[in-house]
Amino acid sequence: MLAAILLALIALAVVTFIAWPLVRAQGEDDQLDPLSDDQRRRLALREERDLALQALNELDVDRATNHIGDQDYAELVAEYRAQAAKAIAALDAEDDAA
Repeated sequence: MLAAILLALIALAVVTFIAWPLVRAQGEDDQLDPLSDDQRRRLALREERDLALQALNELDVDRATNHIGDQDYAELVAEYRAQAAKAIAALDAEDDAA
């Protein structure tokens, strides 16, 4: 009987310890600082670059599995490479300016 009570208290302590961050009041320290306009622009450029590079990877898989023709592949690769290059050039220009 004593062992069961002791195990129950230990289990309650463990659950409380684990759940405490979820139930405690949210303070100011938990807030993220808002992004500046420059940070938003750089984030948008990085997302554009990443999406274009991801699309290029997916095109390679589609071509390897014969889900896309050579002509369509060439057109789409040129388009996504141009998008990625444009975003990378803009990021590099901002790095050089900073």
